[in-house]
Amino acid sequence: MFQFTIIVILAVFILDITLSTLNYKHRNQPIPENVSDVYNEEDYKTWLEYTMEVFKISIITKIFSTVVLILFLLFDVFPKLAQVTEGISSDPIIQTLLFFGLYLFINYVLGIGFSLYRTFNIEERYGFNKTTVKTFILDQIKSVILTITLGGGLLYLLLYLYQKFGKESLFYAWLIIVGLILLINILYTKVIIKIFNKLTPLPDGELYEKSKALAKGMGYEIKKISIVDASKRSSRLNAFFSGFGKFKSIILYDTLLEKCSTDEIISVLAHEIGHAKHKDVLRNFFIAIVQMAGYIAILSFFLSSTTFATAFGFSDIHLGFALILFGILFEPIGILIKIPLSALSRKAEYKADACAAEAGYKDAMISALKVLAKENFVNLTPHPLIVKLTYSHPPVSQRIDALTKDN
Repeated sequence: MFQFTIIVILAVFILDITLSTLNYKHRNQPIPENVSDVYNEEDYKTWLEYTMEVFKISIITKIFSTVVLILFLLFDVFPKLAQVTEGISSDPIIQTLLFFGLYLFINYVLGIGFSLYRTFNIEERYGFNKTTVKTFILDQIKSVILTITLGGGLLYLLLYLYQKFGKESLFYAWLIIVGLILLINILYTKVIIKIFNKLTPLPDGELYEKSKALAKGMGYEIKKISIVDASKRSSRLNAFFSGFGKFKSIILYDTLLEKCSTDEIISVLAHEIGHAKHKDVLRNFFIAIVQMAGYIAILSFFLSSTTFATAFGFSDIHLGFALILFGILFEPIGILIKIPLSALSRKAEYKADACAAEAGYKDAMISALKVLAKENFVNLTPHPLIVKLTYSHPPVSQRIDALTKDN
């Protein structure tokens, strides 16, 4: 079992590196004609340089994280962490929480340098980073607090149920996780985003009036359009739709408003309304419910197998390590599951784009896609295999091609 786990880790690593390399080597392919005007010669040269730097740091990060994980397994770091936690508390639940906490802390310390370098070196030099050191530190603190309160609280509850009811608790665990996913969807824009960013209503003016007219024309009632101060961290552009039912919300980045014309912004808004009309968030919610049921069913095997535990230096089943090992061994299956889900997501993007075209904003949507591509340094020539395996959005040229052909 030990050898099998190492093989899985190396196989995933090799696949990841291979796909990244394929995509990187594909960067010099001819740019499709319909997006040939996105970058001028100088901008394209800069994009190539940026791509090269991001590729290098991502490869180094992957190598480092893979080597660390294998060393952890080879030198029985996980059993040693368990021994440390057993010396702190006699409560099995507290021991597991401390075990996870120590593991996450070590990973955080080992990985923070890469995050700092990418944010304050690469992203800074290419004009994307707007994050100050103070904001970066505050974000880290807030993330840690959220992880401890939400993640730690959820894990404590699940461990308590498992300790009390055994395998019978897994059904209740599924219900609790489904409830949490639902709660996050409901509270995302009302609470979670506001922990990190400031949201302001779209002000009165031409954009507001056109937004109302657009929504009325598309037969969709807009209750809330908010602007998020994304520019405090990055210059990248984006917009998204979240929630469902009475909790639906459309969020526009303030950078989008700065870089795009009114019609381009309206086309993006029409795209997001398209997601709402097609109930894409609700669909993703139900997919997550089914996925979670499958994950928990497989996890039950790891939680009851002493073979896995003894193969890695434990004398008996350790719930914390079982969860970590499940994450490692399930990764190849996760890659396979992602393929049809990514295809479904790309199809939804085409349909949302079509909504913008049907609303009379085809040209503006095409123009907006080009602005987004340029400002976000989008890869205009991704490798087709990487698109099929991992892309949640179709390449820009294919989205424009679909808009041109279908309308």
